[in-house]
Amino acid sequence: MRTFCLLAMTSACLSALSATADTRIMTDFTDDTQFVLNSGTSKLSADGKTLLIDSRSLPENAVWSWQFRTKPGLLKPDTNYVARFRCRIFGERSEDRCLHFLSRPFSYTGPEHDTLRRNLYSAEPEQMQKMVFRTGTDMEDYAFQIHTLRRIQAEISDFTLEEGSGELFTAMAAEPAHYSGDLGALPTGAKEFTVERPRPKDSAVTVRAVDFGFSEDAEDNTVALKNAIKHCKESGAAVLELAPGSYRMTADDAVVFDAMSDFTLDGKGAKLVFLKKAGTNFLLRYCERVVLRDFSFDWDWSVDPLASVVEVVGVGEKTVDFKFLDYERFPRRDPRIAIVSSFDPVTRSVGIEGGFDRGFEFVVGRNPKPETEWLGDNVLRVAVNHHNPFQPGQLFRMQHYYYDGCGIAMNGNRHLTIEDVHILSCTGHALLVDNIQQYWHFLRVRIAAPADDPRRVITCTADHCHIVKSRGFFKMEDCEFSLGADDCLNVHDTSGFARKTGTHTVTTQNVRGISAYSPGSIVELRQGDYSPSGFRSAVTGTKTLDAKKGIHEISFADPVPEQHYDGFVMFNWTFDSRNVIVRNCFFHDNRARGLLLLGRDITVENNLFRHNEMGAIKIETGYTFNVWSEGYGVSNVVIRNNRFDTVNPRDVGNDGKARDIYIGVYMKSDPSTERTQYPILSDLLFEGNTFIDSFGLIAFISSAGNVTFRDNVFVNNTPRRKPLPFRASFFVTHATDVRIVNNRYVTSPLVPPPGVYSDPDTVKGLIVAGNRIVSEKE
Repeated sequence: MRTFCLLAMTSACLSALSATADTRIMTDFTDDTQFVLNSGTSKLSADGKTLLIDSRSLPENAVWSWQFRTKPGLLKPDTNYVARFRCRIFGERSEDRCLHFLSRPFSYTGPEHDTLRRNLYSAEPEQMQKMVFRTGTDMEDYAFQIHTLRRIQAEISDFTLEEGSGELFTAMAAEPAHYSGDLGALPTGAKEFTVERPRPKDSAVTVRAVDFGFSEDAEDNTVALKNAIKHCKESGAAVLELAPGSYRMTADDAVVFDAMSDFTLDGKGAKLVFLKKAGTNFLLRYCERVVLRDFSFDWDWSVDPLASVVEVVGVGEKTVDFKFLDYERFPRRDPRIAIVSSFDPVTRSVGIEGGFDRGFEFVVGRNPKPETEWLGDNVLRVAVNHHNPFQPGQLFRMQHYYYDGCGIAMNGNRHLTIEDVHILSCTGHALLVDNIQQYWHFLRVRIAAPADDPRRVITCTADHCHIVKSRGFFKMEDCEFSLGADDCLNVHDTSGFARKTGTHTVTTQNVRGISAYSPGSIVELRQGDYSPSGFRSAVTGTKTLDAKKGIHEISFADPVPEQHYDGFVMFNWTFDSRNVIVRNCFFHDNRARGLLLLGRDITVENNLFRHNEMGAIKIETGYTFNVWSEGYGVSNVVIRNNRFDTVNPRDVGNDGKARDIYIGVYMKSDPSTERTQYPILSDLLFEGNTFIDSFGLIAFISSAGNVTFRDNVFVNNTPRRKPLPFRASFFVTHATDVRIVNNRYVTSPLVPPPGVYSDPDTVKGLIVAGNRIVSEKE
């Protein structure tokens, strides 16, 4: 096993720039022994210096086609490289076609081992493109590749490929003095606030659901509960009481709390067990001063498991055989296979080093259902229509649901409290917030599976809590979110992309919720790099041009300025998910990330993050042309006194760098390697946190300004199968005023000399000082 020592560094700054130490292995395309071309759609100019790509002769239904690949052996495994070139893409810009740049094994056609993926939809010919990547270690024949999406014509010139990162490495000093310099104005985070409780009238009464037929003996209690709630609304009752016991809920209809006020649902420990084909369990809309408390949700797993642990017991050229390990005979003979995720038998959760996902029928009706065949009571053969990455002996969690249904959906409420509620399992998001909701509190909400049933390897089949848009002032305290199929908490508002099409109009691209842009809505237009355009105006009207593609015309009261890039990013200030407090919570063993924070005025303190598959926290904003566009930037965030333990076991990263914390943007596509020099993510403070077993970077910091990491502790005592050279370090690019000061590294033979990697072309005001390497006893 490769080991490293945390050595005392006498130099505070070591130059690792590619210009001084890197080897240029390609300077153009004149040496054809270094690469191969798709001769049907790519060729070289007469002087061999320009790559000419023209896939317009391909059939209309052609999707992806490779055009250029370096030959095996040119690139070494586990090595940094920088590709630089100029690019010209002919014709009108379109989201349906692009150049796709990859670092991928030459002999492998699937995406599982990619260490670079970047799309170019358009490019200024005079702009030098720079792509930094690191080859993987899974295979020996990594290649820099260029593919095309559909039919396109393009040119690549002034191409160079060199070994090295093009980065500066600033090492931690041997015995640094405590840094006491000026850190500028530090963020303060969220302001404290109160969520109001119900204020019932003196004459208000308590209603009991049993009086409306709510019974453990009933085959379905949905109608009885809805009738009891209706009575409470009409009579002005203050409390609706359930009773201890287990109650079946089998109707597809949601239990709706509509425009209720000063009301409490007291579950008295009741468990509601759902089994339905579609729909939300509970829906609360436009309620005020309402409390839901003391009940639990579950799903009937005996009839319809939400997920299963499976082992690969056979692999064919285009098939894989899965064995359901916890069932002698799987109860559903028509199981849906939404997605499979690599499974850790020790933690009994997803997330292992070198693991991967493979989606099948991800969304019903949108993704094709794979062909299946039962080979026995608990062995299922599944057709794999593209590259087969499976190997015998691999374990996966197979999800049978994903974005289906919801536990509790909230829409437009004010002063809502959910407390002492336990969601053992449900389909879809456990908790979903949308529209103009403001002032709400989750207190002692648990999303956790029963501890005594090994089959229960999932809670919710999507996010634990997903905030689509809101007006903010959200507090969650003493909660536990675990074992869900996606992020523990995703806080964002929905932005949109548009281009100027008239003096007072823009036309959107992929904007689905056009109703949110109602007349009078105040919309800000940002340039395509998120820099301000100076425009903020009221919507005067909308016109739908192509609803399926999300194309709409929006008219404004004021003239639209000129766009400097591809178009504008729209911030709809009807919504503003701000002033968020996350305190004393436990986020663990989930797929994807712990927290996605896409708002402003946020405090995250005294929480425990453990075994979050793809990292603990993402602070980001972004827009795409074909999927989602989320966030209005991030500012004034304080993350303090948290414990991050093994929070990226799968080593998911950006630009080939695994990380615990990600600060960055995605632009045009997600994921994306494009950055902006404008600090759309600003005023961020990480202090007093403990990071344990950060198998990659502590943090990837980009597109940001005024970012401070101070007084944190880093401990790394667990070895990795593939040690990373940047373990426990930082990476900074496209950023200003980043300070990494007065942190402590506990010495470990498993960690290379720690420091900060930065891009000297795009980073200004970086301070690395006062960081100490200490023994475990200190």
